[in-house]
Amino acid sequence: MTKHYRNGQLMKLLVVLGAVVGLVTLILGIAKLENYAYVKPLGTLNEILVFIIGLVIVVLTFLVALKPNDPLPFHWLVLIILAILLVVFGAGIWSCVLVLIAGIIGLVEDL
Repeated sequence: MTKHYRNGQLMKLLVVLGAVVGLVTLILGIAKLENYAYVKPLGTLNEILVFIIGLVIVVLTFLVALKPNDPLPFHWLVLIILAILLVVFGAGIWSCVLVLIAGIIGLVEDL
């Protein structure tokens, strides 16, 4: 069952922008350049592990926006969970904020 939001296009735009920002932040983190990642892992193995998990979460975030209800549903609760996972696994604060705003828009529409 597909949930259609009135502001669905805006939500999808915010989610895609959040995923792109998260991907850039992950790449900057693995290249050891200054970025806004929340998690600063210690050691090479931890950096690689956080990068791989963060990359999987960024890909899932892309798929939620581009292919709704295929791997994960396009629902406000899923977006909020993905926003939390993005910030925990090194994709950065700004990607979290963009996806969180999309989730809050969906939450307000459901109320």
